[in-house]
Amino acid sequence: MSVAATTHRHPASHTSLRGHVRRAVGRDSNPLCRPLDRAYSRVVAGAVLMVLVSFALAAVAAVLVYRAGTYDAQWVAHRRHVVTAVTTGPARPDDPRAISAGEHAPAWWTYPVGPGAGYVPVPDGTATGTAVPVGLNDAGQPIGAPKSNGLIISNAVLVGFGAVSVLGLGVEGGFVVCRRRLDRRAERGWESGWDQVEPRWSGRR
Repeated sequence: MSVAATTHRHPASHTSLRGHVRRAVGRDSNPLCRPLDRAYSRVVAGAVLMVLVSFALAAVAAVLVYRAGTYDAQWVAHRRHVVTAVTTGPARPDDPRAISAGEHAPAWWTYPVGPGAGYVPVPDGTATGTAVPVGLNDAGQPIGAPKSNGLIISNAVLVGFGAVSVLGLGVEGGFVVCRRRLDRRAERGWESGWDQVEPRWSGRR
């Protein structure tokens, strides 16, 4: 019975999206429309709606990340003061095992709050006694440069794309589960109806 039953699944599967929406809200005047067809159209319309909501949420997340990144960059730029430091030791790679790792070197500097010392980023191969620029915060501690606008945009795009991917997979999974349940209901309904019609159709009693 399973082979025959597959031909009696949702005839609404080739219906246009507009047709699904009309059927989902009960405005389909087709007399052959079954409650099961209407349920399937509601699943389709709901899935499309959730996809649109997913895009909207992803866009909101991307905008929030962009605004947060821009605010942080402006905050750092406003409180970052560049002074000249002098290295007191040779530059060393951050990770000796990495091929293109950055380098830091011990250095000292002067600042209105007093002299300071610490490790600062330097170009590769910087020798001892080299003057290098270093960014300090209001407390005289080293602080990195603010993120570039390009990096902020890239982070926002990645967050938006990730949100769309995750939410889209969730919508797709929910649609597949609902459709399988409706398919099983269609098969059970067709088999029970066939059990009543087949004896009269075949002449068996």
